[in-house]
Amino acid sequence: MPARMKLSSVYSTLPQAEKKVADFILANPEEAAHMVINEIAHHAGVSVPSVTRLARKLGYNGFMDFRVSLASGMSSINKESVSPITRGDSDEEAFKKLMIGQMTSIESTLKVIDMDKLVDLANKMFDFRRVVWFSVGSCSQLARNVSYGLCRLGIDSIVMNDRDIMETYSEAMREGDLVFALTRTGRTQHTLNCLRKAKANGASTVLVTNLLNSQGEQWADYFFCTSRHDDLYRICGYETGTAMCALLESFMILVGRKKRLSSNMDFSHSMEFEADRK
Repeated sequence: MPARMKLSSVYSTLPQAEKKVADFILANPEEAAHMVINEIAHHAGVSVPSVTRLARKLGYNGFMDFRVSLASGMSSINKESVSPITRGDSDEEAFKKLMIGQMTSIESTLKVIDMDKLVDLANKMFDFRRVVWFSVGSCSQLARNVSYGLCRLGIDSIVMNDRDIMETYSEAMREGDLVFALTRTGRTQHTLNCLRKAKANGASTVLVTNLLNSQGEQWADYFFCTSRHDDLYRICGYETGTAMCALLESFMILVGRKKRLSSNMDFSHSMEFEADRK
């Protein structure tokens, strides 16, 4: 996982000194990737050990290992395009920055997704008896959109966003069922508790979140971490679920592609047919 995404994912859990280091690196990634540890400590206003502790907390052997990862994970998107929106920006400039922020979020997610796990899950989708989505708040609409797409593919898929019903369904999950749990923060306790119960009852489980070290990972057979919304918030000043939406909708289309391939249906012809029907 790129160093910047690791930083953003654990940011809220860092002590104040390490947050200062993270703030400097996230605001100046290209410069930081070429600085020595003393320079980063100086610019962040902290001690050198604080920089070292942060690097090790992120899973690196030391500062040099962290700096190499930071340099190799640079986005292909122009740095000038991802500066924060200011009062002096025109509407056109602000819109461009918003779009670039969305693109950056998706690009970061693409770099870290476990493709083997994703493809394995797509291959098994038609083997499950039913698919149940656990989500609350804004994640529920995304779950409904993807669930509807799966239903059109012939998969029994349903969304649960009422807390009492989620509780009931988590107790009823059994082997042969698949549970998707969606939580942007990775800390939605009711959703995570339902995931845990479904797993304990024998269901296969998927957790999609923006938090790298979410507690729910221990109960997930498939864990997918999308680019944490803090990345986009820092750039745009606005939180969105762009990366999670892109991941799940792309996954749904991948499942549809596999169904067409297994039935010897030409995918491009099928798409043209759908367009003609509209």
